[in-house]
Amino acid sequence: MSERKLACLRCGTEMNFIKSEDIQLGRVGLFGNLGQFLAGALTVDFFACPRCGKLELFSAALAKEDADEDYIPQRACPRCGMQHDFDAPRCPNCGYDYYKDYEK
Repeated sequence: MSERKLACLRCGTEMNFIKSEDIQLGRVGLFGNLGQFLAGALTVDFFACPRCGKLELFSAALAKEDADEDYIPQRACPRCGMQHDFDAPRCPNCGYDYYKDYEK
């Protein structure tokens, strides 16, 4: 259970912790769900305002001392060498398209 005390940004009421949940990263691609499986999951905390119904999500890793548990795998672009999230379909620096490599 999260120990965070949060005030709703809309109405100022203290938000209630709902639960922590693993959100699957990645997307379905050429090889089905393999990309999602390899991308891993991110644990998030759900909070809800009992007054106005606003929902907020926060990375659970920020609330823990050991943030490595929710680490998003990284990879180096073969074209420019930039490190970025494993589940990105293209390099954010040079635009290298990983899916075109799979089609060859």
